[in-house]
Amino acid sequence: MGRQRGKLSFDDVLQRLSPRDRVYGELEASRIIDNVIGFIPASDCCDTSILVSNLAALLAARQYSVCILDNKVFYPSIYKILDCEANPRDRGLIKLLRSDRVDFRDEINSTRYKNLFLLSPSPMDAMEDYFDFTFGDIERVMTAVKDMFDLVIVDIPNIPPLEFCVSSIKHCNTGFFVWSERIECPQNTEKFLEFVGSLGIGASKFTNIVINNISGLNFDREVISEMKMKLIAEFPFIPKAADFSIEGKVYIQDSALLDKRFERALNALADVIAG
Repeated sequence: MGRQRGKLSFDDVLQRLSPRDRVYGELEASRIIDNVIGFIPASDCCDTSILVSNLAALLAARQYSVCILDNKVFYPSIYKILDCEANPRDRGLIKLLRSDRVDFRDEINSTRYKNLFLLSPSPMDAMEDYFDFTFGDIERVMTAVKDMFDLVIVDIPNIPPLEFCVSSIKHCNTGFFVWSERIECPQNTEKFLEFVGSLGIGASKFTNIVINNISGLNFDREVISEMKMKLIAEFPFIPKAADFSIEGKVYIQDSALLDKRFERALNALADVIAG
């Protein structure tokens, strides 16, 4: 999954978000085909949003322009981790979903990390505001964001009946299930894949496993190969990483002392994605 480095700078991204004719004219030549990567938790306690934020910050530090798409529309949290101001109600992701005439530049947040951007729902939006969006609405936004950045990292909610869950699976180019050392993770993953398959959506691109928050429990990893899936990386539980997320900081970028196991695992995952 090799990528070209540094295709879009900070200024390039903002300039190419609008007007639309410039977006679809200039970006077509430099479009990356397989650049939308999804992460979905297989159970509670996986801390997928913390993992996604650290991964995106590392990729941005490698000079890729990266946008995190927070599709956890009921409970967005990445804006807190990245210390972004919360979008007002009806701004951000929901405004882009409602109309194809909205300037993306006004709804995508920059962050204090160079090359890293965030497209997030507003925490003030009511849940029912998201019930009526279709696969087509979500696909339109994901396709537009895909064309604007080197890499798009999607934080996917594990709510199978929700369009934002299933449509994210459908329109990601590759994906990862995030497990913890919990017995229900293999079962939940298998059940989810069966459901997605019943809808006619190919899920072979989501056969990668990342185990997060490892604390040394007696968890049988052989089940991964038995399920014909692939273990990509294992991340130890780092209390400091959780503390940093509460403070609006990203552990991999802001910590003076990094846990070497976490750093190696994150670099290995970034290498799989970006080469």
